[in-house]
Amino acid sequence: MGHPLPQLDNSEYAVGWIAALPHERAAAKAMLDTVHAPPRHKHAKDHNSYTLGSINGPNGEHNVVIASLPSGRYGTVTAATAAKQMLCSFPSIKFGLMVGIGGGIPSDDHDIRLGDVVVSQPTGAFGGVRQYDCGKVTAHGFEECGALNCPPEALLNAMGELQSNHEMMGGTSIPDILESMYEAYPAMADSRRGPAYIYQGADHDRLFCSDCIHEKGAKDCGGCNPEKEIKRPERLNQDPYIHYGTIASGNKVIKDAKVRDLLAKSCLCFEMEAAGLMNQFPCLVIRGICDYCDTHKNDRWQKYAAATAAAYAKELLQVTDASDIQNTPEARSVVMDNISEIKTIVKGLARDQEQKDLFRWLSPLSPSARHSENQRVRVEGTSVWILEDPRFLDWFGEGPSSQALCCFGNPGAGKTIISSVVIDSIRGRITTDSTIGLAYLYGDYRDHKVQTTENIIGAIVKQLLVFLSEIPQALLELYQREAKQEAPLSKVSAQTFLDVACEQFSKVYICIDALDELKDQRTLLECLQGRCSMQLFITGRPHIRQTVQKYLKQRQEIPIEAHEGDIRRFINREIGGPNDIEPDAMDERLRLDIQSKVLASAKGIFLLPVLQVHAVLQAATMRRREEALKTLPSSLSGAFSGTVARIEQQPTAHLAKAKMIIAWVHLAERPVSVDELLCSLAIEDGDKAFNRRGIPVRSTLLSCCHGLVVIDQETHTVRLVHYSFQEYLNQQSKMFGLSKEEWHSQIARTCLTFLNFPEETADDYMGITLLSYAATKWGHHLRRMDVNDENRNTPLSYAVEYKCERAVRLLLDKGAPVDTKNKFGETPLLIAAHGGFERIVELLLERGAEVDSMDPYGRTPLLYAALSGFEKIVRLLLAKNAAVDSLDHKYGRTPLLWAIAKDHEAIARLLIDKGAAVDTVDATYGWTPLIWAAYHGWETIARLLIEKGAAINSVDSKYGRTPLLLALEYRHEAIVKLLLSNGAAALMDSGGNIDLATWKGDGGLDGLMDHLGLTMDDLGHRLRRRTSRKPTYLEYFT
Repeated sequence: MGHPLPQLDNSEYAVGWIAALPHERAAAKAMLDTVHAPPRHKHAKDHNSYTLGSINGPNGEHNVVIASLPSGRYGTVTAATAAKQMLCSFPSIKFGLMVGIGGGIPSDDHDIRLGDVVVSQPTGAFGGVRQYDCGKVTAHGFEECGALNCPPEALLNAMGELQSNHEMMGGTSIPDILESMYEAYPAMADSRRGPAYIYQGADHDRLFCSDCIHEKGAKDCGGCNPEKEIKRPERLNQDPYIHYGTIASGNKVIKDAKVRDLLAKSCLCFEMEAAGLMNQFPCLVIRGICDYCDTHKNDRWQKYAAATAAAYAKELLQVTDASDIQNTPEARSVVMDNISEIKTIVKGLARDQEQKDLFRWLSPLSPSARHSENQRVRVEGTSVWILEDPRFLDWFGEGPSSQALCCFGNPGAGKTIISSVVIDSIRGRITTDSTIGLAYLYGDYRDHKVQTTENIIGAIVKQLLVFLSEIPQALLELYQREAKQEAPLSKVSAQTFLDVACEQFSKVYICIDALDELKDQRTLLECLQGRCSMQLFITGRPHIRQTVQKYLKQRQEIPIEAHEGDIRRFINREIGGPNDIEPDAMDERLRLDIQSKVLASAKGIFLLPVLQVHAVLQAATMRRREEALKTLPSSLSGAFSGTVARIEQQPTAHLAKAKMIIAWVHLAERPVSVDELLCSLAIEDGDKAFNRRGIPVRSTLLSCCHGLVVIDQETHTVRLVHYSFQEYLNQQSKMFGLSKEEWHSQIARTCLTFLNFPEETADDYMGITLLSYAATKWGHHLRRMDVNDENRNTPLSYAVEYKCERAVRLLLDKGAPVDTKNKFGETPLLIAAHGGFERIVELLLERGAEVDSMDPYGRTPLLYAALSGFEKIVRLLLAKNAAVDSLDHKYGRTPLLWAIAKDHEAIARLLIDKGAAVDTVDATYGWTPLIWAAYHGWETIARLLIEKGAAINSVDSKYGRTPLLLALEYRHEAIVKLLLSNGAAALMDSGGNIDLATWKGDGGLDGLMDHLGLTMDDLGHRLRRRTSRKPTYLEYFT
């Protein structure tokens, strides 16, 4: 009887060792220097099985608990459960070791071989393990959803010690540890029962290209393409290498080399338990490489890989200081701390989310984007004169004499740039005084719908709250009450929010630029007046002075006009700059001439020199530039007219693009993005699908507009250079020869064309960019179209023509006349019936469209549908009692004649069943429906016509042919028999009637010819002699 195994209390175990598979647990047990007795007790909910023991360290034993997962169960969830139960039974465990096998991810940087060991090592923000089924694998690599816990400090210290030992000794002690294992447990080295816990040989370690698939069912790689094997340098010995880095963990087995390669840049191996374990308690992951995560994987290397991983774990514990472990917090307390920290983080995230929700609710406006753009375009050193003006210094000083500083100036004087300078100056002061608040807004004529008083006040509050470390509780409570009612910010609530926000500061500066461009000027001023801690800075055109005077009694005014120094700085920047098409066409005399003449004509307007200098620098020679200086426009209107004239002198393609750009930017209901504009320019009338090859070059998109259109770099929208240009265009009755209504018509057509593109357009990013605008704003342009455009198309006609049912329905709901005709005399119903737009036909009929409306040719919707072969539309029209025998004026054909002439048999049957006249004669050939049926060989239709009483011996008015003659000529034997059996009396020839009554139909068509005593040549000759026409197909029929 042997010595009894040592029995320790559960509280004496500090190391938890998780082994998922049986051979991993066997290898782990073989590493123990001393085996202990089983635990005296376990937690009631602990279902793990344990092996207890110890491993010798440098200054004492490390007591180890080895647990394995239930047989056949593995993955992150199972590992997490096992770890959680272990901590319940062994409360003093300080950290865990997740030891076992994994799939290697070899790369150029990491020569990973089978049997090597990978150890999780923290890198950056990650704890050494990334959960690959929590993130996602993309074409560019791995995207994580978060980081997992780091290993404890004691293990990281030991790992560093071990790495330095390996550097000094030239390798690992793993081979010695394995030799000791084989001596203690010889069966583990016995390969007679299959692969053992020993090295399997380099000939069984083969790495193939990721596109090489293993032969299905093959036990080894003997049948795999040797040319696909990656050649690797031979190692000096079979000792395993140790690799430190990130391990990918998840619940799915990876057997796809291409997925493996996507992770090669960030991870060294795959495994299936660690992610669950590391969130339960601090842990180090150690993996022996048994395959390469591809289709060539098999079980040969699993036991040896489990052994090398276990041997590394033992080697690590052999250098781990027992005092470090003793000073390491218990895993349970770390988990509790983590939970507490997580709760704190969650609360913080909840506050952040609440703040985001609050800001989103307060206002959709984001003034900072416009301010950044103004900073970008500002010429350095310009507009700073205002900061030295005594009136500004008084307003900005400690004891201001007035609440408001108003700066009025004419269009283009530079008010917006001055606002940006003032805002930056106030920002500089805030950096030294946290009790000061700042908010601002740039008025924009394009944003009337969103720049409401409520949204502006909300944006001001939002900006002020950013300066606070915490949102005042009063505001949060007010927001929560309002949010529960799902109500938008009201004006009353906005003022309450503003009051509370202003109370948090000793002084609040509010800057409103371009007040004149805001729709609710009076309401806004009413909300802002009367707050003693608030200092207002306002810019606008002179005409709003009276409005401001009414609400802001205590104010000072500074007139705004362009200063000569600012203009000089601008000119010097522009000469030789991006807008100068020929920088070398300049000398000092010309430079001075430009400055003097531009300065002389500026008259306090900064925008005018901008346009003038741009016009001069568009000339390519000094002579042309001197000529341009002689004709400088003296007003903004003249400058705009001159620039438009230069645009019109461009090559046709450039002019066409410029016209569409300016029309879109001027007439769009909201600012359009650069991508939306590019997409719109790629669409042409008649397009059936989006063709991205029509997209203009982005970098030169606006060069054709000569500076009149610019890109807002922060918002990526396209806008006119200045509000004054918008006003100039508003005053023009036409743009580039077309009325505004005609331009609205073109934009509407573009939107409707886009909306009719196939769904596949959504797969093309550029093709889908216009969707939002086209889907929501087409109606804006349709409503503004000229009811009498060049084709007298109404909005309803356009909507029908472009097959846009949604547009048709909306226009009808708005009261659009349903039967208005266009230039071609077509009603919307005629257009829809001709185009085959079934749902629109149905909608128009429901709304009372005239079912028998006619175009100038006398064609009705039914006639067009029959002619075009739209059976369902024919049914809809017949259901509304459409005139079945309407006659067109040009060809003299009824719907039935058109249906038969165009080979639409089903429609012909419908019309006949509905009572269509069967003996009408067309004006072109004099043919009846029966003659047409005989010509086509339609036996069923011919029979139906005969049953309805069609004249069987009708003769065409042009050539004197009967149905029987045409049936013979085109060899329609069934028709011939049908006609003869129904009394077709004779075949007319030059000598009179030939009696066919005695012919019984034997011998087919040839028999008939024999009965007549005629050959084909005879018949052809008689046809030629009678009709004097060219030989027919019958003449060549043998």
